[in-house]
Amino acid sequence: MIYELINRIESLERELKLMRQQAERDRLATANIIRLGYVVVADKNTVSVKTGDNLATRIPFFVFCAGRVSHYRRPTLGEQCLLLNLGSGDNLNNAVALMGLPSDKFPSPTTKENEFMTDYSGGMKELYNLDTGKLTCHYPGGVEMFAPRFKNHGEIIDHTRSMEADRNIYDSHDHPESIGSKTSPPTQKQSEK
Repeated sequence: MIYELINRIESLERELKLMRQQAERDRLATANIIRLGYVVVADKNTVSVKTGDNLATRIPFFVFCAGRVSHYRRPTLGEQCLLLNLGSGDNLNNAVALMGLPSDKFPSPTTKENEFMTDYSGGMKELYNLDTGKLTCHYPGGVEMFAPRFKNHGEIIDHTRSMEADRNIYDSHDHPESIGSKTSPPTQKQSEK
């Protein structure tokens, strides 16, 4: 009877050791399912991400760039991301990087609930106010538009006045004197305010 009891205790001890080993493997696997990291290399479709002492190399990254409508941007070095380890375990090279988390290095361009903003850096910004419907754009490099047709539903205004006011000046101006085939300068100037 004592012999059977000793065998049973030894059997339970082996089972307990196996359970501890399995629990440690599970702990390590779950510790790597979701991790915070920073981009250290950014290629056109993959990134390498440093997370703690680990480096996940050449993994795909998520931005809104699939389907009929897509937005692509290459991640920035030092950008914070979330790693989702699809294969779990210690190998982070089965992960996908979710980009776009704000950080101290790359804070949110706005935090107001009524604003939708895209900051392209270098002074280029688009800010849309959801409450007023106003779009404010800063394009320091200028704007080029390619459109077969363009219809304006509002006034176009420069630093002086609207195009309509310019048309009124042009339409009502006169040339008091004409000399031969030359037309004298108009009495009114479009640059007048």
